[in-house]
Amino acid sequence: MIRLLSRTLFFLGLANLALAVKREDFKTCAQSSFCQRNRQLAKEAASNSSPYSVIANTLQFQDSVFKADILNQKNNVKFALQVFFLENNAVRIRINEKAAIKPRYDEAKNHVLVKEPILKSPKTLTGKENQGQEFSISYSDGLYTAKIQFSPFKIDFSSEAGPILTVNERGLFNFEHFRTKVEPKEGEAPLEEGLWEESFKGFTDPKKNGPSSISVDVSFHNFAHVYGIPEHASQLSLKTTAGEAHQYDEPYRLYNLDVFEYEVDNPMALYGSIPFMVAHRKGSSAGVFWLNSAEMWVDVAKDNKGSHTHWIAESGLADIFVFLGQEPKSVLKQYGDLTGFTALPPAFSLGYHQCRWNYNDQEDVKGVDAKFDEFDIPYDVIWLDIEHTDGKRYFTWDQNKFTNPIEMQKNLTIKGRKLVNIVDPHIKRDDSYYVYKEATQKGYFVKDPSGNDFDGWCWPGSSSWVDYTLPEACKWWASLFKLDKYAGSTEALYVWNDMNEPSVFNGPEITMQKDRVHHGGWEHRDLHNMYGFLFHRSTADGLVQRLDINRRPFVLSRAFFPGTQRVSAIWTGDNTATWEHLKISSPMLLSISLAGVSFSGADVGGFFGNPEPELLTRWYQAGAFQPFFRGHAHIDSKRREPWLFGEPYTSQIRTAIRNRYHLLPYWYTLFFQNSFDGVSPMR
Repeated sequence: MIRLLSRTLFFLGLANLALAVKREDFKTCAQSSFCQRNRQLAKEAASNSSPYSVIANTLQFQDSVFKADILNQKNNVKFALQVFFLENNAVRIRINEKAAIKPRYDEAKNHVLVKEPILKSPKTLTGKENQGQEFSISYSDGLYTAKIQFSPFKIDFSSEAGPILTVNERGLFNFEHFRTKVEPKEGEAPLEEGLWEESFKGFTDPKKNGPSSISVDVSFHNFAHVYGIPEHASQLSLKTTAGEAHQYDEPYRLYNLDVFEYEVDNPMALYGSIPFMVAHRKGSSAGVFWLNSAEMWVDVAKDNKGSHTHWIAESGLADIFVFLGQEPKSVLKQYGDLTGFTALPPAFSLGYHQCRWNYNDQEDVKGVDAKFDEFDIPYDVIWLDIEHTDGKRYFTWDQNKFTNPIEMQKNLTIKGRKLVNIVDPHIKRDDSYYVYKEATQKGYFVKDPSGNDFDGWCWPGSSSWVDYTLPEACKWWASLFKLDKYAGSTEALYVWNDMNEPSVFNGPEITMQKDRVHHGGWEHRDLHNMYGFLFHRSTADGLVQRLDINRRPFVLSRAFFPGTQRVSAIWTGDNTATWEHLKISSPMLLSISLAGVSFSGADVGGFFGNPEPELLTRWYQAGAFQPFFRGHAHIDSKRREPWLFGEPYTSQIRTAIRNRYHLLPYWYTLFFQNSFDGVSPMR
């Protein structure tokens, strides 16, 4: 008990400390068994041919779908291959176990895709088999060809001008099938470490399905640069992580994590994950999207033939989309047709937002609001962080600090301004707290392997997390935002979803254990990267449903996933008041925008630390030209409202913010276009 209390106080103490990121708290590829196994496979691939082959006598091509079985010749396990040719000229490749001992996770598509993709008319496709060794399909009015080679299995995409993209060119496709654990007999070699269980920093991850990873390589021919797969604090053109002259020792990692004061120029995982990559050269663009919500690692290598990527996912199945076009916007349009386009933001949300952790009380809010008028600086929204609540119980107010929240909101509304409150996913375990009590009674929380409600630690202390894969739980969560349910709320109140990776202070890598259980019996490992998006979506639904008339919601999220763009905005998390973090904000936001999440921004001034006046001023000047424009600061930072540094800085900041407002019609027009063509305003 004492040790647990000490641990809790340590993590809660992070609120009062600005510490550099602790790399040792987060895994490297070598500490992740499935990443290590598949990366080793890549090293051995040059001397070993791929064991996966298409069984020629199983192929079918009808109704715009190519079907065949794939055989792993090493263990005789079969897999079902399906290649779909879609109406928007995208191609979908799905590979799953042919006769799995149990189903593999395939629910992400139900949340990410806006509808079931429509097949292209068979009349526009031409398919032919070549001597039982390959099958070619001509599509997009003959502009492109997909050639499926049988042995070893690979798929080449090309045009009349030559090859564009190849799936499994280097033979790195690897699909670890579900199996029953068989203990070695006496004298036999022990089971390979990490297949059924692995440990990290005192946490053990039991794997009831054993090894279940999938890897695939994708080569972009004659493309010198590839972009995307956010979120990473790195440059726009992805650096190399493999090959002799690699720039990073680690692959890019996609695993939503709470990483405070993150480092720049690093492929470490951050708060969001979008497994979408795009490449461009003169006259040709290509994109790849792997619809998979499990942890993922991506290696990038380059040579004089182009860019070569190696994708590794812990679980799920291979559900990969290939997009080809003559320019990037055609690829983004294909991606958006499948996952949705950016929701048109409410106009006020494109203005300037003022935030810190925390504005102290109602009088503080009133004073800050008045100072903006005094200094003639426009702004639209003021924000409240976790300290506005009653003991970190969301949907409540600290009655000593915020005695009349409705009056506070009305005073803002008179001036056309809004208020944003934070609502995090961790629910304080307190039987007198109505949100916890209702969720417990209805069985809406994520479970531990024993079937009990998962109990972890976050800002309120002992907490539980709602299972947003359960439709009834999502509807219930949305209902909490009704004006008669959320006491003290008005139409002028909007929402901020933080800590939704999810952040769990006493969990491995400060997140939820992978063996926690969701609706349908699925493990958290299968859907980790999607959790924050489902929470974000449920909150936005609540803002829409709280009124009889349809109003566009505004909900800021830290975690994100494909589909987030349909909901609302995100930001780049806990950055730092340094010139390096200002510099990295633009390539980070460009990468996120290229992956479809256009309404994004970085905290102006840096969340941690105290910016010098020139840095803060320059940050305002840059932030005014980024899609989401918010000043924000840590609870231990000095106050830094725009007027506090005196002249010439106050005037320079005022000019930067006014420039934003002069261009608001243009911003709104760009977002309107983005809402149906996928081309980001930031470009």
